[in-house]
Amino acid sequence: MTEMIDYRKTFIEIDNSILENNARILTREYPHKYYIAVVKGNAYGHGYGIIPALKKGGINAYAVSNLNEALKVREYERELPVIMLEPVHKEYYGICADNNISVCVNDSETFIDIVESGLDLKLHIKVDCGMNRLGFKEKSELERIYSEAVKNEKLTVEGIFTHFHTTGLSDTEYERDYNRFVELTAGIPLKDIPMVHVDKSQTVMAHEKPGFTTAVRFGVVLYGFNLMNKYSSDIKGRLRKLKHDMINKKNHVKPVKPYPELDLKTALTLYTEVIQVKKAKKGEYVGYGMLHLAEEDEIVATIDTGYGDGINRKRVGSSVAINGKKYPIIGEIGMGMCEIKVDDSVKKYDKVTVFGGDIPIRTITRHVMTTMYELMTNLDSSIPRIYKE
Repeated sequence: MTEMIDYRKTFIEIDNSILENNARILTREYPHKYYIAVVKGNAYGHGYGIIPALKKGGINAYAVSNLNEALKVREYERELPVIMLEPVHKEYYGICADNNISVCVNDSETFIDIVESGLDLKLHIKVDCGMNRLGFKEKSELERIYSEAVKNEKLTVEGIFTHFHTTGLSDTEYERDYNRFVELTAGIPLKDIPMVHVDKSQTVMAHEKPGFTTAVRFGVVLYGFNLMNKYSSDIKGRLRKLKHDMINKKNHVKPVKPYPELDLKTALTLYTEVIQVKKAKKGEYVGYGMLHLAEEDEIVATIDTGYGDGINRKRVGSSVAINGKKYPIIGEIGMGMCEIKVDDSVKKYDKVTVFGGDIPIRTITRHVMTTMYELMTNLDSSIPRIYKE
């Protein structure tokens, strides 16, 4: 593990005790043999210093996109399974074998490369149930690959999995995908495979656990974001739910199971500091492009973060928090700085909450019209992560 040295007061604080508790809640609520934490995208922007906390909360496997991420996980966890959800170039199978990293088998060409490597490797076979991205679509091909894999003394079929492209909350595609997985794997003894994983955060919460699964992948929900739509109890909320249920009934969408209120919390907060405070006179512009014209004498604070750190340029008009008070971002967001309209209580070196904490991440995603996934994974990996236990 390398310690990052930084000479700015811009940093991301992660409360590992929150993530540990989130993991504990989820592993208790949704019993499986294997609980796979999806930590791709620099662990959704949190950094890999969260790995020990997730393990304390009951996580006993990790999933990543690529070998770079897998090796980062291995810096913190040497024993538990680390699964790549995407194929790796055949040139790097040796690194996977040396570091006990499980590889994705998504097509026959990949499998041939694995066999020809002659290495001891653990496999997770990917099934394509309707997304048309990665995985086997033909039953006969899938069965052949599985049969050849279990006969090969060098190889271990550790898992088989798919990724549903909808949640089934308001569509019939989930049910179609599910049935397709059952059909494609009918000739494979799933009970002989240690990890059978099909569910992600939303589907495990919305649907009954398939009897053949032994593992579940927790993604965004692990980081405190429950994407399941809960309707309010007022008349407006009840009408919205009634409309949703009527549409689902018309479209023959199966009802989802009731999902509980889970006390999940977010753990990530981005901080920076005020690096200058000055006055802009009425009629003067602030920042690039003549986007903000002072309509009166204003006090402007410049803070030490911008789009180079992953701050969405659509953040203009949203707020940051300084000394517990919210202030709007004005002008155009620059690469390393942006301007805030403040009052005379704000001083140079004051700590600024950019998002998280007093500035909820969901509020920012609505403002910039994006997702929590994109907002968090866009955070530059060079920003120091500070972990609270």
